[in-house]
Amino acid sequence: MATQAMGVYSKTHLIPETALKTFSSNLKGKILEMPFNSNSVASTQKTTAPSTMTGRRDTTEPILGNVDVQGSIALPLDTRACGYMLAMTFGAPTTTAVDGKEGLYKHVFKPSTVQPSFAVEKAFNNNIYALSKGCKVNKISFSFGGDGELTMNTDVIGCDETFGESGVATTATPATPVGLNRLNNFNASLKIDGKDTAIATQVTLDVDFGLDNNGYAIGSNGFRTRINEGLIAPTGKLTAFFDDSSFVDKAMKSTTTALEIALVKGDESMTIDIPEVKFARKTPSIDGATGITQELDYSAFYGNNTLGTCIQFTLVNNVASYDIFK
Repeated sequence: MATQAMGVYSKTHLIPETALKTFSSNLKGKILEMPFNSNSVASTQKTTAPSTMTGRRDTTEPILGNVDVQGSIALPLDTRACGYMLAMTFGAPTTTAVDGKEGLYKHVFKPSTVQPSFAVEKAFNNNIYALSKGCKVNKISFSFGGDGELTMNTDVIGCDETFGESGVATTATPATPVGLNRLNNFNASLKIDGKDTAIATQVTLDVDFGLDNNGYAIGSNGFRTRINEGLIAPTGKLTAFFDDSSFVDKAMKSTTTALEIALVKGDESMTIDIPEVKFARKTPSIDGATGITQELDYSAFYGNNTLGTCIQFTLVNNVASYDIFK
């Protein structure tokens, strides 16, 4: 009797590629079994109703379009597992040992000229596998504030997908479970222009990598053959108590501002540096009798900062290396 697949027993694997749609000859230790909340990466194919007439009212065979591989993976935000997704996004980080802390490492992730590619495998518990190859990260999203679960949401674009009863992991090259050190909202702090502040109630961040999703070529059987890089655009929204005019003044004067979001849990941490942002002008509204808040959209850019980038992620943890593309 067939067994219905269940999400609770299904798994998500990330597999680095040495080139688009190409695995390393040795996958031992590189098939990463990720902790995850959801995985919607899948292939779809558009059908179009034809206009062909045959002398009767019955329509003819539908027209098949290109195959679109894309979707989103939600990971619980943490100091360790998310590093592998950051590596899939930015490439291998710059890693150094933390002085005076044996077994701790600092990993700095910055945008690269060429984004790495990887595969996403959905391993269903009824022994069916969906493998999307030639994937690149098109957007990562975060929302800080409140008391809900923190996640790293990753939008992915891929080249093709296979579906069947054979997975990438084998007895010789099993999947490696990735450890989780979860972060919570109360672990977070915010610095504005290098100064700690406790005025913001929510900060969102979307990093759009501007990938070209139209890499279809004649002879590719409807699958993408390439996914070219575009402009990186970090944007977000800051919601804060309306205590004074400082945020509105920054927006009105188009003042360049630095944001730093840090989440610390014991000796381990994640820090997001956005060294140059400008706020969009918006004055607060009065929506009721209670305390007034202000919402300001922001856009990050690179002009002239010491980090040399529009955005930087830093992890401190016990993972010795995220260089998984060798």
